[in-house]
Amino acid sequence: MFSLILVSDYLVGGDRLCAKIQLKMAQIKSWTVSDALWSKIGPLVPARKRPRGRKYQRKPGAGRKPMPARQVFSAIVYVLRTGCQWKALPKEYGSASAVHAHFQRWQREGFF
Repeated sequence: MFSLILVSDYLVGGDRLCAKIQLKMAQIKSWTVSDALWSKIGPLVPARKRPRGRKYQRKPGAGRKPMPARQVFSAIVYVLRTGCQWKALPKEYGSASAVHAHFQRWQREGFF
């Protein structure tokens, strides 16, 4: 019987000692939004409309900056491709509740 045991950078198998070979290939994740894909989808993303006649409490430019549409779209694609829950969205994509709110708004507007 032949068994392999991982020992730091070497594989020990039977009576032989051979160097471990690592092949690292560039892997494209199925949820990654490429530049080519975004160039086609970006113009189709619904723009945010501010209600007319509404009085805002904050001065213009104050408050939290809106999330970029590409970041929101990437997060939505991640959730749809991986099947994870909205609250399990990795922090690199931003707030899960904000992304979900964008998803619901875009769905109402016919984007999804």
